[in-house]
Amino acid sequence: MKKKKVALVFGISNDYVFALANTIVGLKKYNRKFWDDIIVYHDSLSRHDMNNIKKLDNSIIFRSRFDEKLINNITPDIIKKYSKACMYRFDCFNLLKEYKCVIWNDVDILIQGNIEGLLEYGKKSGFAATLSSGGFNVEANFKKLIPEYNMFTPLYNSGILVLRDHLKGYEHYAEWCVNTAKKYAPVLRWPDQGIINLLIQEFNIDVEIIDIYKYCCHPTQKEHIKTASIIHAYGDEKFWNNDSLIKEFSEWKINNDEWHELCTNNININYDMPLVSCVMSVYNRYDFLRESVESILQQTYTNIELIIVLEKCENQLKIERILKSLNDNRIVIIKNSKKLGFAESLNVGFRISKGKYIARMDDDDISLKDRFYKQVLFMENNPQVGICGTNAIFFGKYSSVIGVETDSEKLKIITLFKTPFIHPTVMINKHLFDKYKLYYSSDYFTEDYELWSRAVQYFPFANIEDVLLKYRTGIEKLTDGSNELKLHNSHLRVMYNQFSKYLGLDLSYNELNLIQERKDVCAICFNRAESQLLLKKTLNKILQANRRKKVYNHRYLIDYKKHASPRGFKPFIKKCLKLIISPFYSSLMYRVDARIEECNEEIYKYIDKRLEEQDNQHDQI
Repeated sequence: MKKKKVALVFGISNDYVFALANTIVGLKKYNRKFWDDIIVYHDSLSRHDMNNIKKLDNSIIFRSRFDEKLINNITPDIIKKYSKACMYRFDCFNLLKEYKCVIWNDVDILIQGNIEGLLEYGKKSGFAATLSSGGFNVEANFKKLIPEYNMFTPLYNSGILVLRDHLKGYEHYAEWCVNTAKKYAPVLRWPDQGIINLLIQEFNIDVEIIDIYKYCCHPTQKEHIKTASIIHAYGDEKFWNNDSLIKEFSEWKINNDEWHELCTNNININYDMPLVSCVMSVYNRYDFLRESVESILQQTYTNIELIIVLEKCENQLKIERILKSLNDNRIVIIKNSKKLGFAESLNVGFRISKGKYIARMDDDDISLKDRFYKQVLFMENNPQVGICGTNAIFFGKYSSVIGVETDSEKLKIITLFKTPFIHPTVMINKHLFDKYKLYYSSDYFTEDYELWSRAVQYFPFANIEDVLLKYRTGIEKLTDGSNELKLHNSHLRVMYNQFSKYLGLDLSYNELNLIQERKDVCAICFNRAESQLLLKKTLNKILQANRRKKVYNHRYLIDYKKHASPRGFKPFIKKCLKLIISPFYSSLMYRVDARIEECNEEIYKYIDKRLEEQDNQHDQI
């Protein structure tokens, strides 16, 4: 079989479709077609996504080639951080049987120039890569030294590779990489890159150095980013999760908008996909309603119905007219003839929903376009999960991203103390909710937390750590108005019910207040030592009850107990400092934080010693 000349190769997991699309948009923008095929390795892309990606370039070929035994050997934390897709580059050596030249690129990149110059690399040895610009050595790829190899030789990056078919022995390299990855799986830190560097040493490959500042330029290389053809955002901060990168590299967002426009303009509802019923309740407020509703209608996942329950109110007809002006037959409007309240209005939507999954949404928040796609994919792959939330970015008066817990056993423990979900991000398995007759209760101001507190006994919870919703802050969030005292007491009541039902504990109001996580009570206590002693005793009481009942993962509960143990001084000091230096708090705080920790360590030791002494005295009494 005659070989083709050039293959451009990418590897993605199902949640990086948008990054691949962005890369191909940039590729087509700046380059005439110098490749024969674009090979995309993936694990579980939907037919819907593949069809949309193919619209960007008809030379794209999808391949699903995957060694599950290899992945099973890699520690879960590594796979979670880097995804399975990092291993796909090993198969580039096999592609040399079909192509004379194979070029691999990661997809966390912005192509902002012509990259045809990559064809000049690898002509001598058949292998080209970039050399680390940070002075890293091979040992950085591993959690411990591998004595069989030179650990302190300079590190070659694997984010971009140029391979040619005159590379000696390439026919055996893919298999060698897989077997070596299995061998060193427990100690891999940068899994694909570590193995590639061992390969180079094992077979004495003469690596040609690719210009890192032109074809793999990190955003921090300010003197090179304007002239670089490829900006590679390797590390945790990407073009889609870092505000400064989003502003600095606005072209990435332009490409991303082009991709989403393509998806939106080619809406063909696929009834083979599960129907998602999105439920929203609206009471009087309409300032942000259109933006919120449009964020649902513009989801890349299109088989949806949007059920909007209009509470009886003075603006009910005006809100109805706004919704009808959107002219989308996927909107289902329910008008309450009398005021039911937030919880019961949501129940109305739940009861008439037709979907396999029910998604929640509030009338002032914004769902990112891939939200439903990612949540449905997760729920389909994890049918035992009853509720799946996501991370969110808080914007408006207060801006931040709050990390969400993803482990189901830890979420079960978190539910004892606070809500485990950001409410408007959740997607629910309707079959499981119907099976256990789970609906919101109007008897609680914290209706969502109360519902989760009952649901937790029946099935696992989950969160996707991706930011998939923009949560508006600084305005009234409750449909029926806010009452902090009633909210707080409702929260404590939900906690009381759980500790009573699941652990057989009758906790007092004071005990519940000290362990709840709505607000930090200990940090502002006047009787701090006594309060912290009560907190410590309450947490120990919970541990003892769980030893008897065996309801929660005890190791995780112990870890959580340590996390919740008294540490009132640091937050208190930071709060005071923040008030004093608020104009420049964010830029300065990280400098003083370490010093605060150092200064307070002796205080912590003293408090712990005193608490232990008081605890012993109390036990003796």
